[in-house]
Amino acid sequence: MRKVFIELIILIAAGVLLWIIFSKTVSIPEKPALISVEKEIEIGKRIKEDLLQLNGFTTISNRKIDSIFKNLSDTLELYLPDNQFKYNFIIVDSDIINAFAIPGGYIAITKGLINYCNTNDELLAVIGHEIGHIENRHVINRLIRDLGISLLLSNDKYVGSEVAKMLFTQSFNRKQEELADSYSCTFLERLGLEPRTLASFLRRLMEQDENISDNFEIVSSHPSMTKRIRMILNYKESKIKNSKHFNFNFLKIIKQELNNV
Repeated sequence: MRKVFIELIILIAAGVLLWIIFSKTVSIPEKPALISVEKEIEIGKRIKEDLLQLNGFTTISNRKIDSIFKNLSDTLELYLPDNQFKYNFIIVDSDIINAFAIPGGYIAITKGLINYCNTNDELLAVIGHEIGHIENRHVINRLIRDLGISLLLSNDKYVGSEVAKMLFTQSFNRKQEELADSYSCTFLERLGLEPRTLASFLRRLMEQDENISDNFEIVSSHPSMTKRIRMILNYKESKIKNSKHFNFNFLKIIKQELNNV
């Protein structure tokens, strides 16, 4: 009986030892190690170029619109000096309501989204959400997890085009969406704007969902839209004086220019 008991103990110990060895050998960390900001900027620039080469992906270039977004980028750098990236905007010629983040500080915004927004603050709320994903390294981490660093660092054009396409369908988990929402609120507050604007924008998306891209990650149901709206509404009104940079209706000017393109 004692011999059987000893053998059982040995078997259990061996099993535990094998489990420890196996788990250390094949386990994949939940969050891949982040690459440097400088390397992400390099990768993002290459992805952006590959994105611009995709068939059917058409951008809008307009002097007034480009100037407004350049001023916006400079303003963000002034009011958010602790950001890791300088932001550049790509305006996509599509009536679909969509926006997505690209590693390294690029944000793509469709004509449809711009026309859907009612105020400067709504457009900035969406931009803040996408910046939140980039600043928290969600986008690059997702690509590292799905493809691995070696593929991301390769100069293979075919791989590059596939990576660019992945950005259209990227999705994030509950924690990441909450972090991006929270960043949007803080972002608006530091600009002296209403930090809870994203809540009303999300509510409107819930009620009027026509022509909204299925891949518009901001309407992710994880967590539920209702829960996200409730969390955003917990923010208090900004005590910072409204930035002089947003005292004019730049959204109206952009829409007028888009109609003339």
